[in-house]
Amino acid sequence: MKSLETIAKKQIPNDVIMSSLKLYREIGKNAQYAHLFSPDFEFMSKQLTTLEAYSFYKCFYADLKIPESRLKTLQLDSTRPKNKAETLYKNILEVFKIIHDSTHASFELNVAEINNLVSMLYKDYYGKDQLSYQKTERQKHSLLSNESVSRREQLESMINLYTSIKRTKDYEGTYLNLHFLVDYLNMDIYKIPDNDVVAILIYYILGMQDFIVVSRYVSFFSKLLLNMKEYLAAKDISRMNWKEGFADIMPLHRLFLRIHYEMYLDLEEIARDYQYESSLEISKSDYIENTIDKLNQIFSKEDIRLKHPLISDSTINRTLKRMQEENKIRPLGKGRSAKWAKLYQKESKKAILKQMNLDLGE
Repeated sequence: MKSLETIAKKQIPNDVIMSSLKLYREIGKNAQYAHLFSPDFEFMSKQLTTLEAYSFYKCFYADLKIPESRLKTLQLDSTRPKNKAETLYKNILEVFKIIHDSTHASFELNVAEINNLVSMLYKDYYGKDQLSYQKTERQKHSLLSNESVSRREQLESMINLYTSIKRTKDYEGTYLNLHFLVDYLNMDIYKIPDNDVVAILIYYILGMQDFIVVSRYVSFFSKLLLNMKEYLAAKDISRMNWKEGFADIMPLHRLFLRIHYEMYLDLEEIARDYQYESSLEISKSDYIENTIDKLNQIFSKEDIRLKHPLISDSTINRTLKRMQEENKIRPLGKGRSAKWAKLYQKESKKAILKQMNLDLGE
């Protein structure tokens, strides 16, 4: 917990302060967004859960190489995993379902909750021994005598320190949470090689529960996936001189502030589209048909979802069925990835060139 212990000695650069101010201007709109999206919040959470789980997997476990088609199939509750890689992905899906379940109790930062999180994430993927705490050597009073101490004690001390610092309200939330993240990923709490993955997941949960509520509407790990090279480089920098208490966390801080700010900008666009769709006098089904009319001659349900992320699958399916019965479209195959073909051609305005008759006075 070297980073938390030295938090008072560190200076925050001016550009980081300005980025924090920009972010907090957007955080000030949290209540406005909560009110706007309240009618469809559960539906949005369900969509986000799947996207976050997929992006989290791609960020940290893409080398397991589960085919894309199989990843989609595993999102179904009825699908059973066939191997350890698929088991891990199903675990990831379950963890994010719980995180984004508004009826589930909030995550409490304590040893028991972290242990439950780790056990749920790696159930049937790592063995019981791997999911146990690391041991550290502590020298006793005798120069020739050592004793093994569980990292659980160190984790508990770190949590207590974090809680006491947070209680003072002397430090900005993302800055404090980042110190916890850096300490956790450097302490190797468990025997598993994934302590850094657990660290960022805890950071994500803490921020979302405190004030970064944009993570309830927009995918954080999708943004992180686009910035993985920068994240890995910043994480390596934070490891340097950590034991001496001089870890440089600013590259990580800059990255996360930028990601959170970009998420709020995305949410602003989503809110604008949501308000527009809510004010339409035509039905959602007619709105979808209007979108289909503008798509290519061959299209998929995914093309429609990209245009209308807040319209449910059942509404899209009803519209497709109605248009099929009206002989406007027909399916090209079966299943979730089936394509559809329009049975009509979109009229296009053709430029009509007319010869100009010029009287040259001949």
